[in-house]
Amino acid sequence: MSMEIKFLRFLAIEDNPGDFILLEHYLLESKLPIGNILHADTMASASAFVKDNSFDLAFLDLTLPDSSGLDSVVTLNRLLPHTPIVVLSGLSTIEIAVESISLGAQDYLMKGDFDEKLIAKTIQYSIERKRTTERLQESLDRYEFVNKATQDSIWEWNLQTNEIFRNNVMETSFGYSNDLIKYDFNWFIHKIHPSDRERVEKGMLDAVENKLEKWQDEFRFKSSDGSYRIVYSRGFIKFNEQEIPILMICATTDLTEKKELEKELVEQQLKQQKLLMEVTMQAQEEEKTVLGRELHDNINQIMATVKMYLGMVKSGKIFEEDLLGKSYEYVNLAMDEIRKLSHSLVPPSLGEISLKEAFEELLENANLFKKFQVYLVVDENYNEQLKDNNKELVLYRVVQEQLTNINKYAKATEVFITLKTEDDNVLLSISDNGVGFNTTQKSKGIGLKNMISRVKFYSGNINIISAPGEGCRLEVSIPFFQSEN
Repeated sequence: MSMEIKFLRFLAIEDNPGDFILLEHYLLESKLPIGNILHADTMASASAFVKDNSFDLAFLDLTLPDSSGLDSVVTLNRLLPHTPIVVLSGLSTIEIAVESISLGAQDYLMKGDFDEKLIAKTIQYSIERKRTTERLQESLDRYEFVNKATQDSIWEWNLQTNEIFRNNVMETSFGYSNDLIKYDFNWFIHKIHPSDRERVEKGMLDAVENKLEKWQDEFRFKSSDGSYRIVYSRGFIKFNEQEIPILMICATTDLTEKKELEKELVEQQLKQQKLLMEVTMQAQEEEKTVLGRELHDNINQIMATVKMYLGMVKSGKIFEEDLLGKSYEYVNLAMDEIRKLSHSLVPPSLGEISLKEAFEELLENANLFKKFQVYLVVDENYNEQLKDNNKELVLYRVVQEQLTNINKYAKATEVFITLKTEDDNVLLSISDNGVGFNTTQKSKGIGLKNMISRVKFYSGNINIISAPGEGCRLEVSIPFFQSEN
């Protein structure tokens, strides 16, 4: 008899269409039983989905138009209290992503740094973590409910005779038979753990002596088998007409199981936070290594040369104008390197500069490597017809990713980039005269998958033409008007 497959339902709260299509692509490639994937670009639209749908997991971007940071985690956890949450984080929100775990999120993913295998693992682990946490919380809630619905160990301490009268819970909870034991205050005190005994006895006697109405304490109480149970006792003192204390009525609650569950829950949370912290530290160290290498290999070497030239000028041994001119050139080169490094970390604001200007900055940085020469031809008409910053950003990322690939693998001397319009499409072409490769071999790189997914989101096509020894040509076509289907 075959079992019915349960298809997973997802809610993705992401305001960047490209990031959403990339997430959707990896979900569909994850080999998990994917059902519905609903997309909300604001917290308000997510709230509307929640009213009529249930989800197995929710993905949450931390930078939404109407909500951001930890507020988003709190809001979504309130909307979907029983649904595991996976935070989608960029480098700028990594610390907030880690902190969001303490507010109810189960895990986080770094944008641009995951594939179908990692997302499948994250989904499975997050769902299981949520189930485990809820089971522990249900056990705690059940204990609280049962404790309220059943009797505690109720006992009375007669302050005149020192005797203690109790209900049968003393036998069922702690194993002491009512027939074999004579209960009095001394017996009770000596069943308290030695480390707690003096404090508890003093507290009870002070309450009686000072004619207080209430007494309470938490301590360890010895069972008949020799083990200690953690209990909480609260007592109310009764006075006679002369206001003399005559009776203390106490209720004792066994907290042992609750404390063990709380300890297990805390240990699980600490273990999860430790794991997330280790992953975060590794990611930060990798980022620092990349930045350190760029600073040391490029900028530091340039500035060392400038320092050497200026030192020679200062000594007066060589003609000053020539060395000052070279120093000036190298300072400009260092500034270009710093600007290039900054631009690689921060995406361009295409609403403030044109796509052509953004391309020119990329090309300027690429030409600085002097590995290959880049030539750019842009049809100015595209700017009047495209009018979509999101599509322009896709084109920018395609060029950025392909230039990186050419620099790493192509061994090219020339690269040609053209951007033009044809009919109702914008066409981007990137070609090089490098070593080429066999296109029939499946690429394992995330970068190419990112390019394909982002282009397809806008109903576009991407085509790669290459062969060993014949260079590479990448062609992208995106329509001006996206289909509604």
